[in-house]
Amino acid sequence: MKDDKDFNFNEIETFELVQKYEELMRKQQNFYFDVIEFETIINYYLDNEEFVNAADTIKMAIDMHPYSSEIQLLQAELNVSLKKYDEALKILEYLEKINADNSEILYLKGQVYFNKADLKNAEIYFNRAVEICLEDKSELLYRISSIYFAEEEYFTANRYLLSAHKQDPTHFATLFDLGFSYEKMNDYEKSSIYYNKLLDLYPFTQNVWYNLGIVLTKLGKFDEAIEAYDFCIAIDPDYSSAYHNKANTLASIERYKEATDVFKELTVLEPENPRVFCSLGECYERTEKYELAIEMYNKTILIEPTFAEAYYGIGIIMNEKKKPELALDFIKRAITLESEQYDFWLGLGKVHYELNNIEEALKAYREATTLNPDEPDAYLALAEIYLYQEKFRDVENMFDELGEKFEGNASMKVLNAAALYLTHRAKEALDELREAKRLDPTAIDDFFSIVSVINDDDFVNQTKQL
Repeated sequence: MKDDKDFNFNEIETFELVQKYEELMRKQQNFYFDVIEFETIINYYLDNEEFVNAADTIKMAIDMHPYSSEIQLLQAELNVSLKKYDEALKILEYLEKINADNSEILYLKGQVYFNKADLKNAEIYFNRAVEICLEDKSELLYRISSIYFAEEEYFTANRYLLSAHKQDPTHFATLFDLGFSYEKMNDYEKSSIYYNKLLDLYPFTQNVWYNLGIVLTKLGKFDEAIEAYDFCIAIDPDYSSAYHNKANTLASIERYKEATDVFKELTVLEPENPRVFCSLGECYERTEKYELAIEMYNKTILIEPTFAEAYYGIGIIMNEKKKPELALDFIKRAITLESEQYDFWLGLGKVHYELNNIEEALKAYREATTLNPDEPDAYLALAEIYLYQEKFRDVENMFDELGEKFEGNASMKVLNAAALYLTHRAKEALDELREAKRLDPTAIDDFFSIVSVINDDDFVNQTKQL
């Protein structure tokens, strides 16, 4: 037995106590444990979600210490874990009458009400628990925040986390969750501030560098993001997610040579990951190293025969190599595997158009607009085909249906201006071109690359004045 003055068991002592208890239970020997020892054993079972053992131990503890409010509180906690909320509430209300100044009782009542979706009462009891808490207030605030965090109630969780941070500015988990909650709330600047605060205190925590890299990428601070991923990798050279994010970030800013080097490192870490080889193939494709790209795409297919993006990649390269029939075959295979990929249908439309399969191209582009109506490329391709077919009214009708969805897209306005001019509505065309030029100074040149303006010097001069 521990001396009454020594209330805390360390991890080793706790484990030894649990082993001793379980041995006595197996041998069915008579024994006596005081309340503190029972609390330690029960908390061990609750922490490890061994709820059957916790329930049996609580029953024995109550038999031995029938008036212990500490054991009854643990019974309430077990009931919360088992979702027996009404039973837990009954115990907690009884205990509150005995000891209204116990913050743990109020905290558990808040948790019960939260789980019963009574958020108003939950917050009342959580706040009361915080008010009367005299020790480890920051820990209590953090525990409350974790309840909201688990249910993705990030704004409320963040409020408790900020209070916890004021109580203890160096608490690791609080700082980490502040960074993460602000990230989830799309406040990336504040997220980066708290991740950096955490790194000032604990600079060798690779997952924090990794999360910071994600936030910096969302802020468009790509060089800083890459540096954060480098720190993560330096601390843990096997942190494969950091390699993935670093490589993808490099590729997104068209630094394909550097991205290639990172993906090569990943092929060593993840030699059976088809995504790595496919991404490496895309980097080679972007740098026009087509043979190496095809080699990587084939490696992808060897690992995963149904990896659609690899077939699509080969199709794109075949088209670049002026082998459109082969390109069609590979792109169609990709679509067979993943029929709802916007890019695949866009690529299919492009190849059909180059083969002068106009109706097939139109079908592909229309399918693309159905799959992703918020992307402009397929609409632009359709408008170009309608202009080529001299279906000017179809161009106008499409833009009318789109309304203001792509109001900020200069190419849309150029194509609409082309349709308007070719239907002898020069003034309306000029209005569209004025807006297009405001969005993109090269818009007028794009217009004249589409439309041959013959014997209309007045219109040409007016475009120069836009």
